Amino acid sequence: MGASAALQLASAGLRNLLVLEKAPGVGFGSTGKSNAIIRQTYSHYETCLMAHEALQIFENWGEFIGLKEPRADYRTRGVLFLMPRNDRVVEDLLAIHQKVGVESRVLQAQERHTLFPDLNYCSIPLDLKAEEHQCRQEMTALYEPRGGFADPVGTTQDMLEVARQLGTAVKFNARVATVLQQGGRVKGVEAFLHTVKETYHAPVVINCAGPWAMGLNQAAGAPLRERLVAIRAQKVVKRFTERLKGRIPIVNDLVDGINLRPDATGNQIFIGSFQEKDGKEVVPDPDHYNEVADAPFREEKLILTHHRVPTFRTRGDITSLSGLYTVNQDDNHPVIDEADLEGFFPVCGFSGHGFKLSPIVGMIIAQKVLGQWGRGKTAVPLDFFNRNRKPLQSFWGGFFT
Repeated sequence: MGASAALQLASAGLRNLLVLEKAPGVGFGSTGKSNAIIRQTYSHYETCLMAHEALQIFENWGEFIGLKEPRADYRTRGVLFLMPRNDRVVEDLLAIHQKVGVESRVLQAQERHTLFPDLNYCSIPLDLKAEEHQCRQEMTALYEPRGGFADPVGTTQDMLEVARQLGTAVKFNARVATVLQQGGRVKGVEAFLHTVKETYHAPVVINCAGPWAMGLNQAAGAPLRERLVAIRAQKVVKRFTERLKGRIPIVNDLVDGINLRPDATGNQIFIGSFQEKDGKEVVPDPDHYNEVADAPFREEKLILTHHRVPTFRTRGDITSLSGLYTVNQDDNHPVIDEADLEGFFPVCGFSGHGFKLSPIVGMIIAQKVLGQWGRGKTAVPLDFFNRNRKPLQSFWGGFFT
């Protein structure tokens, strides 16, 4: 978010722009651990539109970013949503797709087996405690053929490189300690560069600190009413050399509560969770948490993956990791707005959906801060992510935010 904001503000002509990053480089926080999936299926027209606009940018990244050798490396893989039969939800989602212009369709049984023959389309959630499991093939499969994923670190590096070319300064190992203010207006920040305190005077401060953002809001004396917390998000990574009949798309499995994302080579698969129980571990200090997935989590997700992909082996070359989501517990939507402290802009609470939206987030920031566009513009209403809004309702407990 910080890199996208810098790119757009610099493209709009703002100079004397400074990016402060507490880590020693790009991608040391949540960004580097992101699955970086770009999908467009959301409960609200505005969010769907935002993701649709971002997808078109990722598909044409070289033209958008203007670098000779961009790093984002977007890969079209297709995104498949597996759901129990719920015609109303699917009809509502398809109506939003049609309004936005998203290419999608519900796959009938023959087509889904033809496209993705290695998947088991069982619509009965697997009970790991039961001795037997009877499958029933009564599933809804919603497919986005243009969905895919990018390199999250490469994407951020591209944005920062262009921002730097336009005069932006970037300092790493810079931890913001104090937000300076006077008379209800922000005046800059104090930050530690390694152990040396530096003062930076500025009329605008944009808080894109992810799981550290809440602490920075507090330091500014501008806490949000929205309930933002850092949540530990676990992931299993397995070398995937099993023989397949076809290919596996990105799978968002709302029956068993997992998501699957092959890597760019197809030789590795990332396994995450959509289960509510896996999204409850609040991390009080984002500098100190367990960055490896728990053993019970790993075992459960491997078994569930075997249920969905029967040729998948639950043993082999397996690793894991944990990152952090900054979750808005009110409605899973972010805040992109100016705080009560004039000139201070919190941009936080993306609840795991942020990477795919990031190119558009920068556009919104440029318009809100400068009143003008930078590199491209969005049709998303600028006030949709304002603070103090009425919580937005979503399908499937927040997955389709």
